Amino acid sequence: MRLFIRAVAKISDISGNILMWLPWVLMAIIVWEVTLRNVFGHPTIWIHELSSMIFGALSILGGAYTLRVRGHVSMDLFYNKLSERGRAVLDIITFPLFFVFIFTILWYGTLFAMRSYVSHEASISTWGPPLWPVKFTVPIGAFLLLLEAIAKLFSDILFAVKGERVK
Repeated sequence: MRLFIRAVAKISDISGNILMWLPWVLMAIIVWEVTLRNVFGHPTIWIHELSSMIFGALSILGGAYTLRVRGHVSMDLFYNKLSERGRAVLDIITFPLFFVFIFTILWYGTLFAMRSYVSHEASISTWGPPLWPVKFTVPIGAFLLLLEAIAKLFSDILFAVKGERVK
């Protein structure tokens, strides 16, 4: 269990370290577009759509790293009043709800992306890029989030039973 927790943590850290550069890419292409449009009077037809795709991919793929660093919003009304062991037990109890949610996203996201790939779906814009690469971020992000959630479940079980936290 400890090996799995550490391996998933490494995967989440690597994905987080890669994804941290996407906001910079996003900023650069938006500044490029604004400069072309406002300074030179030559707007592009593709930057708005590309920036939407990058932002969507960043949002979806960043979920696992966000869970790793405990950055997701939680219901703090009762949660923060519990001891650390109590929070671990509550997270264990609520894991099945999360599993149903994320498995549904993984299942339907995969079908969604596969249909896009098989049909060679492309944007209806003038630029017309293929949409399947962006749509595949949904099942990939869901899978990474599921892995991180299972690692957190194992970590919570170890903490609730033995009082040791695996990092």
